[in-house]
Parts: sequence; C-alpha cells; structure tokens
Amino acid sequence: MRIARSRTGPGRILALALTAVLAGACGSGPSEPAAPASQAATVDVSQLDPGNYPVVPRAITNKKPDITVGDVIQESIRLAEHTPIPLEVDDRLVFGGNGRAITADYPPMGIDGFNDRAPGLVAGWQTNGRHRSDISLGLNVHLSVLRFATPAQAVTAADFLLGQTSPEYPDKGPLQIPGYPAAKATLTSLDWVRVYYAQGEYLYWLTIQDDLTVPDGPGFLLDVAKRVLDKAIESVRDYHPTPRDQLAGLLADPDDLLGRTLPAGKGQIWATEGLYGPHGALTLDDRPAVSRVVFADTGVDLVASSLSNIYRTRDDASAQRFTAAFGDELLDRYRPIDPPPGLATARCLQLKDVKYAIGAKFMCYLPYHRYVAEVSADQSQDLRQRLSAQYELLAHGHI
Repeated sequence: MRIARSRTGPGRILALALTAVLAGACGSGPSEPAAPASQAATVDVSQLDPGNYPVVPRAITNKKPDITVGDVIQESIRLAEHTPIPLEVDDRLVFGGNGRAITADYPPMGIDGFNDRAPGLVAGWQTNGRHRSDISLGLNVHLSVLRFATPAQAVTAADFLLGQTSPEYPDKGPLQIPGYPAAKATLTSLDWVRVYYAQGEYLYWLTIQDDLTVPDGPGFLLDVAKRVLDKAIESVRDYHPTPRDQLAGLLADPDDLLGRTLPAGKGQIWATEGLYGPHGALTLDDRPAVSRVVFADTGVDLVASSLSNIYRTRDDASAQRFTAAFGDELLDRYRPIDPPPGLATARCLQLKDVKYAIGAKFMCYLPYHRYVAEVSADQSQDLRQRLSAQYELLAHGHI
C-alpha cells in the first residue's frame, strides 16, 4: 500500500534530494518488470542480516509511553473506519493520503493554542482526497471529523477555528452551504472554501479547493462541501463511540499483528501507528482508488502500520496477488531490482529518479502465508536489515 510512500514518520518516507544512486546489496536489477514472488521461491535464513532491528514480536500495550497507540489514539482509529475517504464522495479524487489521528496529544498542525481554545477533544481523524497528485491541478478535499466531550465544546472549537485567519491575508467573506444553515463557512484569500459544522458532539471540518475553477466562483466548491458533509454525517451514524470512562480498556493489538511490524524509532512517531480495518487504512493511502480494488480482490481485513506495514489477506494465493498488484502499481516511479540476499520471496523496487521524486528510495513487498509486509528504506543495507528483521518477525511462532 502507499501508506508508506508519501509522508515522514512511522511507515512514512522522507522526500529525497539525492543525486547519486547508492550501490549495495539490492543490486541494479533487470530493466523489465521482475516477476512477483511465487510460492516456489524460498527464504534462506542463513543469509538474513537483521542488524539491530528486533526479530521477536514486541508486546503492544495501550498505555503511553509504551507506544503511541494509547486509548485515545485507538479510538481515533476506530473513528477512521467511519470517516469517508473523499473518493466516496467524488470518484475523481483518486489520490489521497495524509490520514492521521487528531487528539490533545496530536492537535491539528499549524494551529497554535488548540487545546486551550478548543478543550474537550476526545478523538478525531483527518483524511484528504485529490484529483491529481499535484494539489494545484484540480479538486482537493480535506476532511476532519472531531469528537468532543460535549456539543458545546464542538461549537466552541468551530468558532475558534473559524477565527484562524492571517491578518495579512483575511478571508473574503462568509458563505452559505446548501442545506446546512448552521454551518460556518468562509471564502479564503486563496478562494478556498473552509467549513466548520458542529452537530452534537462532532465537528466536521472541511477545506475545499480547486484552483482551476477560481474564475467560476465558489458555487462548485459549495456543492462539493454539501456532498462531503452529507456523506460524513451518514458515515458517522454507524460509529459507536467508546464511552470516555472505558477508553482505557481499548486493546491496541488484539490480533497480535502490530507487534510484528518494525517499531518506529525515536523521533519517528506519528499519530498513525496502530491497527486498522481496510476502510481506515484507505484514509492513509495515497492512491486509495487502486488499493480499494486490491483490498477487495485479496480480502484484506486488517492492516498494521508502524515503521513497516503488514496486510492480512484472505489466503496465501491472495497474498501473492496483493504483492504483484502493489508492485505493478509502483512501476510508474520505480524500477524492479533484485531482493536482498536470502529473501527471494520479496518483490523489491527502486526509485527511477531519486533527485526529484517523493518517496522511499527502496520499496519491498514480502509475502508470508496470508500476510504481506511493506518495507521501505533509503539505503540498500538498511533495506536488507529491515526486510530480514521483518521476515523473522512474521515467521516467529509461525502465524
């Protein structure tokens, strides 16, 4: 999945600006797409080199500071399952990503004083959808759903966020969202539409932009905002919030899968590390239109996300199809390379243009029975160690 390709942090990759291609254990590989890993391929454990990465699954608790997926983060991930991806509103929004929890520990980025001015936040999730990879070339929808302790606190948060405008670039004026007279909306100096709609203890926060339609005025963006609100409210109706006094009882890793991912190191923690259902995982994905089809075909029902990502498919054959599909989808930016020594079952790729592209320099998909691990790195030796450790984590106890 492209969970790991578009952002820094656990399982998120740094934007590269390298001018030389590093040689190493992965080799240069063939010029034509390599065949995906097959059931006949085997792993030679004598050649594995995990370096300093762990090879025994770690126990995941739901108490900080053990891991970021504490009780409130896990509740936000539950909310992610009921936060629509913009693709479900408009099928042109085929690019996505930037999903993350929004909590008191992980407040909205770029908003100073959020916890003081918008108290009572219990859980929240944000997602994004775009028509093109470049946000300036078409429709772009940003959606956040925030759950507060009381309806009054949701209204307070809406008022606070509405006032977050730069004095140098003031908003052009208020707007009205069709069908939502209580929504607070404004047209920004960039001709974007911002919307804050409090309903019960929930706050729906939208930013809609389409720089290509600016000459036509905000009418189209207002229509999109209405459709996003309609879908978001409908989706949240199926969310059953965990009572606040029961949050501490949420299990962070009930299937013992997150503990088999590579753990994020110091400074790599983002508000995304956790265990997801397939829909929640799509809010992280930068190409959800593709991944949604692959998920359905291969029966993905669980995704663990940390420094590496693990996908649980329907069966062994589905894991092979998953590996092939995700590897093929990357061929517009990556070229096939040989996997590290001993890991013949992996399908590995390398960025074609490391100078300008955004993403991991190396990306590998490692099938193991019904599971597929997604492992990335910026150096070939680190890739070998991460992939070696990931295999041992999957094979430990023969899940």
